[in-house]
Parts: sequence; structure tokens; C-alpha cells
Amino acid sequence: MPVPVILGAIALLSAFQAGRKPEQEFVGIVNAFLSAGASNDWSAVEKLAGITWAPLPPRSLTNCLPDGTCYARQGRATIGGRSVTVMATGARSIVSNLYLRNAAAPLGEEAIVAALKTEGVTAELARCPVQGKAATSWYRLKGPRLATGVLSIQTVRGAKPSEGFTVFRGEDLPPLQPNQLALFSEQCAAGAERKVVSNAKPHELLAYTVVALLAPASGPALYDWKALTAATPEVEWGEGPTKGAPTPGNPNPLWLTGDASYAGRKFSVQGIGSATQVKSINLEEMGLHPRGEHMLGVVYTKGITVRLVRCGPVYTESTNNWYSLVSAGTRPAMIRQSIRYDGNQVQDVYELRLDGSLPARDPRDRDPGVSDCR
Repeated sequence: MPVPVILGAIALLSAFQAGRKPEQEFVGIVNAFLSAGASNDWSAVEKLAGITWAPLPPRSLTNCLPDGTCYARQGRATIGGRSVTVMATGARSIVSNLYLRNAAAPLGEEAIVAALKTEGVTAELARCPVQGKAATSWYRLKGPRLATGVLSIQTVRGAKPSEGFTVFRGEDLPPLQPNQLALFSEQCAAGAERKVVSNAKPHELLAYTVVALLAPASGPALYDWKALTAATPEVEWGEGPTKGAPTPGNPNPLWLTGDASYAGRKFSVQGIGSATQVKSINLEEMGLHPRGEHMLGVVYTKGITVRLVRCGPVYTESTNNWYSLVSAGTRPAMIRQSIRYDGNQVQDVYELRLDGSLPARDPRDRDPGVSDCR
């Protein structure tokens, strides 16, 4: 190709880019990140236009982020003449999310949504602020050339206005922090009432489920499968029960599995028992949440005496402590609280034994008051 033609093409491209509005440049980055054909490895983000990245490999974070990612790569973008800080986050080998912070003249939420529409992208308002309580909106993005994603837009007004954006791969909304649940709604269609996501925190809702599962003192000693599903409307139970793997003390158990969400915090749930009786229920958190909650403390406020009866081995990845649950109105039960620590975040697992039994003792288990068991 003759040199004058090449120079002319470069000049035309530069003129086109210079003529693009800032919100169009931003949408170009979003669309490229969510492109159906985009790679999710760390080097692939270098293809995002206008962003300069720190050298590979990504940095391992001391504490994982609330979005569950534990690796990050810093960058800087120029959008409409504005200098924007950028951070990609993900796991060791893949990128999941893209964060951008603009401390210069705002691009504007309305302008961005309009630019998405111009590019053929549907932006559905999936989570919105309750009037006067917050300034962040989440849009679920869909388009013929996109993998479904979520874009959050945070607007800070005042003497020093700024904007924060996060692009999440996948259609699921990221979990809210417990203190944000009463600030946002997921009923955002025109004319919707915009009820808050939850007025109760996830660990409180989980405690209510534990209390509801305790068998009444005047009723049968154990639930049957029909009674279990009736007592747990928040659980989406699968078909069954079906024969499962043997467990200690029950060589031929039946299992019923399901999923539950407590104000956005997701758990897998299993009921285990015989053909006529449900003997135990397991609840395993699917992600991480900020440490410092006290689920059993909420159980105690509901009139249930909670007493430590056994501690698990020390120097293990998780605590594994057993507590008795007793009250005048319910049959005695045992619950294992297993907490795995990951920096400032934790993962909870619970095993509720409705028959009040304890599993066979591990030789490393400790009694209350022994070797810091308290």
C-alpha cells in the first residue's frame, strides 16, 4: 500500500477517535471487556483501548476483595481527555471484573446508558438505590456480540464529584455488603415500589431458619421430608430424597439437596435422613462474607440456649465447634459451626443435627475450657 494511502488512513482513524464522545469511548472499553469472543486471561486486558497496565504477573492481594477476587492488576486509562484509574481483578489465571475510577469531569450515568443503547446494548436497571439513600445503580448488559455482564455506576456529587464503575462478567448481580441491603432495591422497573433488598442481614435470616427447623417439643421427634420442605420456604429443594453416600452412623442415608439465598448470600443445603425422618441439615456458604458476624448470638435472642459442648482440632483450616440448642418449646438439637478464615472474610458451614446427637469424637477434639476451647 502506498505511503500516502497509509498516512491518510491513520489520519482518518485519528479523526474518528477524536470525534468520539467520552461516554462512547467508555462504552467501547465495556463492550470489548464483555465481548463474547474475549479471552479472560490476564494478558488479554492489554487489548482494551486506551489503557496502560502494570507488568504481569497480577498482584496477589493480602485480603481478598468483597467481590471474592484475590488478584489484581493496576492500570490507567485516558477517556475523553480524563485520566482514569483502572484495576482488573480475578483469580490466579483469569480476570473477572474491571474497576474504573474517574475523579475528573463526570461522564454521566444517563449519557453512558444512552451510548450503550446507541451501540445496540440493552441496559436493564437490575438494582437501584432507594430514594435518597445511595448513589449506585447496577445495569445488566446484553447484546448480540456480548457475553452477559453487569455494569455498576456510582456517582459522588458535591465539591469534588467523581464516578466509579465496575464491569462484572456474568449475569449475576454481585452480593451487597450487609450494611447496604436496606439502601437498594432489585425492583427497579418503571412504577415499581422499590422495596429494599432486605431489612435483615444475611446471618440474621440464617438464624431464623435454624430456629424454624428446631422440632417443637410437643410434636414428633424428627421431621419427615414433607414437613422439612414446608418449614423451609426460602430453600429451592430439588427432586428426592434420593440415596446418597454413607455418613457416620447412617450407612444408607437419603439426601435431599437444594439452594437458598439469604439477602443475596447463597448457600447449598442438604437434608439427610431415613425414608421417614430427616436427621440432619447441612448449610454451606458458596462464597465469602466480612468477618465479625454472630449467627448463634441471634439464635440466642430467639429464646434458645446456646452452649458450647465440643471444639474441633486446633491448627486446621476451619474451626469446627459443636453447640447444643435447647429451649422449653423445642426438642434438643446440636449444631456444628465451621468457619474458614480468609483474611478479613470468612466462609460459614453449619450442620444441624435434629436428633440431638454428636458424631464420633476425633481424638484431637477438645472439651470446653481445655486448650483454649471457649
